[in-house]
Amino acid sequence: MTTIRKLISLLLTSSLLLCGCGAGKKNPSPTPATPVETAECVMESIRDLDMDTLNAYTDNYVQTWHNWIGFPIEREYRAFNELLQPASQNSRRYKTSRKLDQRMMEELNWEITEVRESDGTAEIDLAITNIDMLQVMERYEAQLLENILETPGTGIIQLVRDTAAVKDTLISLIDELDDSDTVTTSVTISAYQEEGHWKIHMIPDFINAFSGNMYAVADSEEITRLEELIDAKADEWAEDFEDKAGQWAENFEKKVDQW
Repeated sequence: MTTIRKLISLLLTSSLLLCGCGAGKKNPSPTPATPVETAECVMESIRDLDMDTLNAYTDNYVQTWHNWIGFPIEREYRAFNELLQPASQNSRRYKTSRKLDQRMMEELNWEITEVRESDGTAEIDLAITNIDMLQVMERYEAQLLENILETPGTGIIQLVRDTAAVKDTLISLIDELDDSDTVTTSVTISAYQEEGHWKIHMIPDFINAFSGNMYAVADSEEITRLEELIDAKADEWAEDFEDKAGQWAENFEKKVDQW
């Protein structure tokens, strides 16, 4: 994974409809009684961004971080982390994150192809189809690299500006996709019983599958070409930085002598 891709992943590391599990409904449906019902319920909750249901029937929650007096300041989740932080729903960051997640998940489809159940556990084979987010991420990465190359100087300021608007830009790139720009990913997930009901284990391959293969590593030839140009330009940036640093140090020494 490239440095740019790692940066994008960090920036992202981060619906009103509810699925038939009944979480949040006035007249809740019965708790899903089988691994298949639970998997269907979880997939619906992902598509609809129903976080209560998702967390009830998966191990999405990891831990809570507290400040020195014991108040929760941050929670860690395996998926949709940014949507699940304490007291964040009125922030612009939350609203932008939710808008992006809604756009990413609204075309989500799936098919359960096989289930193998034994002694309170189960393996569930899924074919998950969504918009091709790997294609979106590669387009975004190429756009970042092109902007860096075209900007005078080191391009660092341009990179900061671009990454600050990463989610809005990704939404625009998603809107440019054709109906055929989808990807189907096969994945096997595991289910287990806890406190009388089934839960799904949120493995990275599962998260990548319903995220449209977003976290796959498959850089295009164009990305590789742009990165080679960035590497070539990096030597020029380093020399320029050394010259400016040397000049700054010399000027600082003169100031010290004057003082």
